[in-house]
Amino acid sequence: MRARLRAVLLLAALIGITPLAAGCGLAGGIAHSSRPPQGTPPPANPGEIQGTIPASAAEEPAPARPAATPQQAIVAYATLYINWTYRTLAAHERTLAAMAVGDARLAERQAVAQAQRDSRIQQGGIYNRGTVVGVSPAAGGSPREYVVVTREETGGDQEYAGLQAAFHVTLATVQTIPGGWAVVEWRPQS
Repeated sequence: MRARLRAVLLLAALIGITPLAAGCGLAGGIAHSSRPPQGTPPPANPGEIQGTIPASAAEEPAPARPAATPQQAIVAYATLYINWTYRTLAAHERTLAAMAVGDARLAERQAVAQAQRDSRIQQGGIYNRGTVVGVSPAAGGSPREYVVVTREETGGDQEYAGLQAAFHVTLATVQTIPGGWAVVEWRPQS
């Protein structure tokens, strides 16, 4: 009986440790190769053609209005971003999307769709206006990351009546593009 129990425990231990050993590359019989597998891999999603880029992504237009310096790109973007009315918001966001690349472009495209559906902004006559107070390289950040300080005032219906102007901080990241610089990330902090 003891021998049988010992054999079962040994077998259970071996079964339990084999996947761990295989995962660490310790188990024998597993061939590792740096050569790519032969043939075409199965598609990630049924019906999807491997290695293709959607036409909309492949035809992404170059950013409009590239700036000569990172700071100029940020100031132009920030000025448009903070100065809008309920009448101009969607158009401003389309322009921001055209000026930006990467995440900033995607975020502004999504904001356009939201602004067109947001009747509260229209009904309240909401507006925002402000100035760029300063743009400075982010301490300890990437050389392409900047801190942007703006002073803004939002107004419109009763909900916004009497609000005082406030300072806002945004982290902006830029990248080089053909012809200059463009904003690639725009992350408001406050």
